[in-house]
Amino acid sequence: MMRTSLPRLGIGLGLLLVILIAGIIGGPGFMPDLHTDMHFIRWRAEHVEQTRAILAFTQLGGSVVLVPLGLAVAAWLWVRRSPREALWFLFITMSGRIMVELIKWAVGRPRPAFDPYPVIVSVKSFPSGHASNSTLTYVSIALFLVPARWRPQALAAAMTLAVAIGCTRPMLGVHWPTDILAGWCFGLLWVGFWWQVSRRGAAAASGCSPASDAAPQG
Repeated sequence: MMRTSLPRLGIGLGLLLVILIAGIIGGPGFMPDLHTDMHFIRWRAEHVEQTRAILAFTQLGGSVVLVPLGLAVAAWLWVRRSPREALWFLFITMSGRIMVELIKWAVGRPRPAFDPYPVIVSVKSFPSGHASNSTLTYVSIALFLVPARWRPQALAAAMTLAVAIGCTRPMLGVHWPTDILAGWCFGLLWVGFWWQVSRRGAAAASGCSPASDAAPQG
């Protein structure tokens, strides 16, 4: 058990370190962030139709999609699996959303402000809510909803979607790249930690040894 726990601990510490570094050095004073924002100001002016397509796609990481989707998944888990699985899913995704907002408030990083935003934004920049919440939701769906034998493929698809959504935010000029990187890392860290806690709880309740595949097989 110690051998399996150490790699997970190392990954978790690595994700936390990336979040801290991105929070410290990123933003308007970080030249890679600044240059990226300036590049996409020109890009949007030259690619109006592509920008409209990106505006539509980025909604997959917004609350208008993720919250109803999360509630629907929780309802399915409650009916088809168990109330315990549904409550864990809701706890992980919703508490993660709350933590993102608290971090935004605590860090207080301003958004890029060199060009009018093509979307409505009303909160601070770090970490990206779209990157964080899409990772939280889609990775949680892959873990809780998909049978263990298909879970690696589902996780890969979930992260591909979350990465794609996150990449739209600097392209639209509403986030610095370090906001996005921190959002992905936070989402993975939050889901990974609480997923392991939920599996240990399930194993204790069933009298089995904890394992990452202890979820229902479907």
